[in-house]
Amino acid sequence: MRRLVGRGLPGALLRYQLMANIVGVLIIPLFFFTGLHFGFGGYKAELAVFGVAHGYLYIVYLITAGFLALKARLNVLWILLMFGAGLVPGLTFVVEWLVVTRKVQPLIAAQAADAAGGQPGISPAAR
Repeated sequence: MRRLVGRGLPGALLRYQLMANIVGVLIIPLFFFTGLHFGFGGYKAELAVFGVAHGYLYIVYLITAGFLALKARLNVLWILLMFGAGLVPGLTFVVEWLVVTRKVQPLIAAQAADAAGGQPGISPAAR
């Protein structure tokens, strides 16, 4: 719980990962029921439920992605990719993985190395 409400980069990363997965899961049935609605008609209740849930949680996702982008000092292209990923089914999972592995984890490792006195070879457990 402490990491979820933390003010640093690990807290922002956890909140972003949580919202990326929630929004990514919600958009899949939304698109599925949209296809069924246009193909066969009906399914208005399902579209309303998943549409409203995804819509409101997408706003929370945008806020958490923005906070992570500010903490990690990401450039505009990464920010636009993160924002747009919530609109395409399955893309949030890929973008979340790319942001974490390519941008945020190296930054966290560099911050940990600075906290260890500038010695990047020392693990946090050895300190």
